[in-house]
Amino acid sequence: MELTAERAKEIAQHAITKAGWDGNDAIVVDEYTQEFDVGWVFYYQSARFLETGEFGFSLVGNAPVFVSRQDGYTAFISYLRPVVESIEAFRACGDANAYQVGKVRLTGWLPGADRVEAIQLVRKFASLSLEGAKQAVDCCLASQNADIDTSDVASAKDLVARLAEIGFLSAVVYRSAVA
Repeated sequence: MELTAERAKEIAQHAITKAGWDGNDAIVVDEYTQEFDVGWVFYYQSARFLETGEFGFSLVGNAPVFVSRQDGYTAFISYLRPVVESIEAFRACGDANAYQVGKVRLTGWLPGADRVEAIQLVRKFASLSLEGAKQAVDCCLASQNADIDTSDVASAKDLVARLAEIGFLSAVVYRSAVA
């Protein structure tokens, strides 16, 4: 059962309270809450700062809290990257703090997909042998996922875009931030 916004806020407030900040009762600031299809991102501040406006009572560097709409999964997310990247990570692998790696997962194809060009692209971006590239593309055509290592995330994103142009479905792989 999906959470309501009110229940998600309660979960976020609990996580914030549990984290604790020496003598500062942090509370969710409603007007900054962001809603997404997969959940909400809540921002918070010291209640004392909100009451007095005195900077000395403010919290700084406080990471926003993500709460999943489906199951209440909660994570403090990085403020060092756009919130949308954390949401994309959650959509991809269920971890809002996961990060992309230099790997592409071939997941499917559309009618008219160009097998030969896909093999060439995989060889170009992945430094695979002809046989390795054929095997990856053929696995995809047989409705099996195939992972392809690239040199970096930028190359992985480029390969995904180029494969889409020729009818192949793929995505950059995420690695969970939790070991």
